[in-house]
Amino acid sequence: MGNIEFRKPYDLSQIIYVISKDIEKNGYKNTNFSLYTNEDKEMASSDLICYLDLNPTITDDDEEVYPDFIINESLEFFYDGQQFEDVLMNVLHQKKQASIDDFILGLNYYMEHDTFMGF
Repeated sequence: MGNIEFRKPYDLSQIIYVISKDIEKNGYKNTNFSLYTNEDKEMASSDLICYLDLNPTITDDDEEVYPDFIINESLEFFYDGQQFEDVLMNVLHQKKQASIDDFILGLNYYMEHDTFMGF
């Protein structure tokens, strides 16, 4: 995933830039990660501080168990990594020269409508 590291703070725009460039170069990765934030946000914005870490695991009792770092830092789940990559890939298929704002629009649209945005 380029030079994005787990458990480090990044602006969402940085994460979008690195992962979208990686998708353009190498295609869909289906990597095991999720985005987390300590901000109480329901919408994506370019300056939203996010952390990447492993996806939560599901116990036999259907309970989500988050990585220790996420719990220790009181972070909240923000976006599933596979869905995040899907949205970025969809935007790239529609707009070859997509801007960060295009990706943000696509991410927010998907969060609200559970489907991809048409550009």
